[in-house]
Amino acid sequence: MSLPRNLAEKKVFSQAVATDYGFIKKLIWTYFLLLLFEGALRKWFLPGLSQGLLIVRDPIVIWIYYLCYARGMFPSDNKYLQKCFLWTMIAVTLSFVINKAHPFTIAYGARTNLLHFPLIFIMARVLTWHDVLNFGKAFLLLAFPMTWVVSQQFQADRFDVLNVAAGGTGHQLMTSGDKVRASGTFSFVSGIVFYYCFSVAFIIFGLLKKGTFPKWLLYTGISATLLAMVTAGSRAVIAESIQVIACIGFLAYYKPTEFGKIATTVFVFIVFSLVLYSQVDLFKEGLDFLSLRFEEAANVEGNPIEAYFTRYYEMIVAPYYYSFWIGAFGNGLGTATRAGAALAGGFAGAEIGWSRQIIESGPIAGCLFILWRIWIVKDMLLTCLTAVKRESYLSIFLWGAGAPILLFTPLGQPTNLGFATFGCGLCLSAAVAKTK
Repeated sequence: MSLPRNLAEKKVFSQAVATDYGFIKKLIWTYFLLLLFEGALRKWFLPGLSQGLLIVRDPIVIWIYYLCYARGMFPSDNKYLQKCFLWTMIAVTLSFVINKAHPFTIAYGARTNLLHFPLIFIMARVLTWHDVLNFGKAFLLLAFPMTWVVSQQFQADRFDVLNVAAGGTGHQLMTSGDKVRASGTFSFVSGIVFYYCFSVAFIIFGLLKKGTFPKWLLYTGISATLLAMVTAGSRAVIAESIQVIACIGFLAYYKPTEFGKIATTVFVFIVFSLVLYSQVDLFKEGLDFLSLRFEEAANVEGNPIEAYFTRYYEMIVAPYYYSFWIGAFGNGLGTATRAGAALAGGFAGAEIGWSRQIIESGPIAGCLFILWRIWIVKDMLLTCLTAVKRESYLSIFLWGAGAPILLFTPLGQPTNLGFATFGCGLCLSAAVAKTK
């Protein structure tokens, strides 16, 4: 995955170009902040505009693309984007000609599968190592107020305003003990699952590389993340974070000398867990609740390890089973997303990411996009491993946080799409940036 850091024409760039370059970074920050607080707008501040806010980040990416195209920076020759564009055009054609789906539904589906992904490669081109670390500081700094919101939602009644659903009506999903699954400032619980995955990635790197982040910021991030894990009401927060931690295995293989630092990382996590458990009543309550959640789930899904692998097995085999009852060309692009179906006056929603492609485009065309997701995630891993070999470790942990989102999650949900795009953009930026 070759990504040149600078264009050949850089020498002839004027000062105006440099200013635009900085402005692109500001727009990327705007994208990031909207990703974090879009749910708050939809739930609490602008519930009447909830549907329109689903695409609130789209104008930002279009603006970024315009600036990049005007300066010859848009990655139009990128092989991953070219294949994605080709597949999307095939799906659009099938949807119009054969399925005769609603034009707005098709447009929403095409937007979901294509519009945001160029940002991954633009971020990798324009962000420096310092920029990536600044985003890490933002994740750690905002972890404290995010966890405060999560803990308040954990303690509040389901009908409390803190637990209202997007649009200002209803409430969030329920879980064990008559508690809600906290959503933080996001529309759904998936938002905090992904948020804390990236926090864990930056925490691990901060512990491995002393001095990367201020100690107070690092320890605040650790405390907030651990507290959120037990009060979120979702096992996925822990499961997805463990995936990030498991990426330490790549360091153990390629850089075995880092084992001492890894042991220190584990020790710090254990110490903070014990301190929180002994001093914070809310942490004790959350841990008791989490134990109840695991026990109840075990009665249905088996032990946590069985449940984890069963969930991923179901994701992987979903296209096979869906292909038996869906037509050869599917129902049309966008029809398996809730927002896309709503544009045509219907209702839908594929809860498993890979099943959506089969429902919309059929077994053959649908599998092409699934293969594209596998391809780009695999090549990102190879790029990150190259970075590990030159002792740049952050990208492999960001890959552990971002790659599963891009690979498996339903991208029709705006928060999922946002974290898949922004997270993989950060990962690739960290992999190709010069650390000195």
